[in-house]
Amino acid sequence: MSKLYLTTVRFFTVIALLLTSYSWGQTVAFASTFIVVNENHGTLNLNLTLASPTTSSVNLVVKTAPYSTADSNDFTLTTQTLNFTSGSATTQTIAIPIIDDILKEQHAEYLVVSLENPSGLTISGNTMATIYIKDNETTAPIPNNGIQLDYVGSFDPSGASTSTCEIVVHDPASQRLFTISAVAKKLDIINFANPTSLSVINSIDMTPYGGITSVAVKNGIVAVASPNANEQLNGSVVFFDTNGAFQKQVIVGALPDMITFTPDGTKVLTANEGQPNDAYTVDPEGSISIIDISGGIAGLSQSNVTTLLFTGYNAQEATLLASGIRKTKATSTLSQDFEPEYITISPDSQKAWVTIQENNAIAEINLTTNSYTDVWSLGTKDVSVPGNGMDISDNNNQVLIANWPIKAFYIPDGVANYNIAGTTYLVTANEGDEKEYSGLNERTTVGAISLDATNYPQSTVLKNNNNAGRMRVTNLNGNTDADAAFEQLYSLGSRSFSIFNANTKTIVYDSGDDFERYTALTPSINTLFNADHSDNVKKGRSRAKGPEPEGVTLAELNGQTFAFITLERVGGVMVYDITNPNDVKFVDYKNSRNVSAYAGDNGPEGITFIKAENTTTAKNYAVIANEISGTLSLFEVNTANLSNNEFTMEPKTFVIFPNPSESGMAYFNREASYELYDFTGKLIQQEKNALTINTSNLPSGIYLVKTSEGITKKLLVK
Repeated sequence: MSKLYLTTVRFFTVIALLLTSYSWGQTVAFASTFIVVNENHGTLNLNLTLASPTTSSVNLVVKTAPYSTADSNDFTLTTQTLNFTSGSATTQTIAIPIIDDILKEQHAEYLVVSLENPSGLTISGNTMATIYIKDNETTAPIPNNGIQLDYVGSFDPSGASTSTCEIVVHDPASQRLFTISAVAKKLDIINFANPTSLSVINSIDMTPYGGITSVAVKNGIVAVASPNANEQLNGSVVFFDTNGAFQKQVIVGALPDMITFTPDGTKVLTANEGQPNDAYTVDPEGSISIIDISGGIAGLSQSNVTTLLFTGYNAQEATLLASGIRKTKATSTLSQDFEPEYITISPDSQKAWVTIQENNAIAEINLTTNSYTDVWSLGTKDVSVPGNGMDISDNNNQVLIANWPIKAFYIPDGVANYNIAGTTYLVTANEGDEKEYSGLNERTTVGAISLDATNYPQSTVLKNNNNAGRMRVTNLNGNTDADAAFEQLYSLGSRSFSIFNANTKTIVYDSGDDFERYTALTPSINTLFNADHSDNVKKGRSRAKGPEPEGVTLAELNGQTFAFITLERVGGVMVYDITNPNDVKFVDYKNSRNVSAYAGDNGPEGITFIKAENTTTAKNYAVIANEISGTLSLFEVNTANLSNNEFTMEPKTFVIFPNPSESGMAYFNREASYELYDFTGKLIQQEKNALTINTSNLPSGIYLVKTSEGITKKLLVK
């Protein structure tokens, strides 16, 4: 027998032995690695797919925390070994009873299961599956309707839907609104004598002065923040009278982005943001300018302007960063890196507080000495804590407000203050903002960065795009050692509003996941959940900053203090009773955006509250400036539920919009019981406590809507 023959026999014998111990094509896989069920689902059938089954096994492992936020109180399943034979079905089903308890839990919890230790087969695809369980006791926050916002109407100062509208303020003496359009560089003066019929009196072109970013009015003086055409250079404040006649102009710091008067009317303050150029080769210092106008505008000169830089804090950089203040550009000084955003001033005009947005900080100013007295970090919000959940994927087609191992910097934009028994509280709208320049871009995602294996053993689960993979986080914070992996994930913006004790510099209240829960679980708005202000795509902003709280204003009504918070992306305004900061109550939410088509008021930014005593109608109003649609939204603030019955209350304002109705749906500004008649007087339909009228089946024509209060409105259907 030849050596060649023996070698060949031995070779094929080895191959046969190998094939005996392993069969090609034997695989096991999860039929789906992303599963969503309601808590009352009953038994979930988790399916595995077998290919070419033979004698083999694999472990199905229940991954506990930190992989999962659900636990044995939410489901019945234990780690087990699954054994297969050549006769096994190609679809294997594991029954997982879902426990329907009576506890109010996080809106969504998740269970992660894993296929591990395969024997005689290989695992195909993702080795882990995430099962979300949506709690059926968790509901939208219920408004107590202590006050109610009743939509009156919208107004476009440009008249052509071609502009923006960022800020609005009111002058009671002239009954005028002053609004700005940064894009058109216009200051618009609007007649507010009849709130239901607004008109532009004058429009001032701010181009000769540089531009326009903010406006304030007091005692017949209109103050406009005007950045330089080169925004890295010093800007100015331009003074007008209420007719729009120029009075004075003085120089302030770089990029004045917000302006306000002290309550006593003696000073004007600007927050000079000092943003860098795109290449980050020029980074001006952020600052606050204080303009003394106590001697009147006629005698105002540059000598009346004091600009406060943050240079005194440069030497304290290490201490301040250790306390939690963010620094974004390593090569800039701290005073260059600080970017003041918004100012609020105490009722006695003695103190001011400034949000330094990107740095997640607050600065305090003594207005008697015109000097900084403190700057402090706002800390972070722990998204892993129940009640602090977020919906963070924009492509899984499910609303899942869940907890995640992420900390969120508050990064507030708007701020307001109020005082209770000698304690000042700061109310912040925690918008979030990030550096996005060619010379510095901190934007990244959970899926794009390396995570520390010790701190994030569940990184594979997190990086799944259906989970946290597409969630935007910062690359400037969280990598605490010398390697490339991040020890902590940080997002920018807490999707909430907060109340801080200005004396102790500690947080007293945060609205948690209220904004997302309300807009997700309320039928009248849930089709726009986390939509952007530029389209109606549901969940379009889930991976970014969600609803994005932007502006805040306060109102005292019948001895109670209310906070009005605008939501820049989804739109509308939230109202809370903050009279007791330790017992905050949700009051109302209204949105004049169209939910069936992209229309209406989009991108709310500035908001102002107008007291009844300062209006011609003796009614309270909230006026919102909507940046993207370039419109004003006007809401009557109805206090009927606060009334002590000493006054006769008029019927609440009732508005139908859009009118004409062309999209198949018309909306009411508030709940109403109505009867719908055609123009011959024939009753077409009726409904109680409605917010909408379905017009899709109505022939084109004119209809009459009559409410149970006796109000009749025309409705045109096209």
